[in-house]
Amino acid sequence: MNYSTKNNLIKVSSLELDLSLIDEDPTQPRTEFDPVTLQELSDTIRLRGVKTPISVHPHPQIEGRFIINHGARRFRASILAKKKTIPAFIDTDYSKVDQMIENLQRDALTPREIADFIGYQYSKGFKNVEISKMIGKSPGFVSQHYTLLNLPKTIATIFNAGRTQDVIVINSLVNAFKEAPEIVIEWLNNSEQEITRGSVKLLRQFIKTEEKQITPTTSNPDTKILNSKKKTPPPITPTINY
Repeated sequence: MNYSTKNNLIKVSSLELDLSLIDEDPTQPRTEFDPVTLQELSDTIRLRGVKTPISVHPHPQIEGRFIINHGARRFRASILAKKKTIPAFIDTDYSKVDQMIENLQRDALTPREIADFIGYQYSKGFKNVEISKMIGKSPGFVSQHYTLLNLPKTIATIFNAGRTQDVIVINSLVNAFKEAPEIVIEWLNNSEQEITRGSVKLLRQFIKTEEKQITPTTSNPDTKILNSKKKTPPPITPTINY
């Protein structure tokens, strides 16, 4: 590990270890790796490199080799990206408990935090495809999260209240709102309404099968209302008969 000073600050730089000298810990808590997100991470590493070093300790039986403390995903993704080396810190005071804590306490970004980042990149002039490559996600992922920044008021209310944080559900509700805003508003105003991918799918099916005549209001041509024969959808929630 190298140390350097500049402006009275101490900078600790990591090692660049050859990937071929590193082994995964066969007893680590994480045993499942999503191949889709692993490929996404690989794409970002191919483009930007590994920005956060992994942690390793010397192999107890084989001199010159190392075992991963944490960073197995970055290790695997670097191999997929055909990298030869990876930045790493050597930490000999790392236990199985530390590995479990590392996995349990890792908080993912919230959908809103992701949306804010994407919105900021849009404001800087980046396009959808450029942002998707930047963060290693699909263009659809970028578009879906960007939608969160400009939600209809009713949908924004239930999202901000935490009734659902599922980005796919929110996007489906936005599409349903474009088709029949009054039905969606009334459906969401039911505080007992369960908001899931399944229930929203049924809501959209209801909207498509509902016979309606839509006319623009005189006060706001952009707003559409249903005729007097409009039906209100019942709550699409499971019911139990006793």
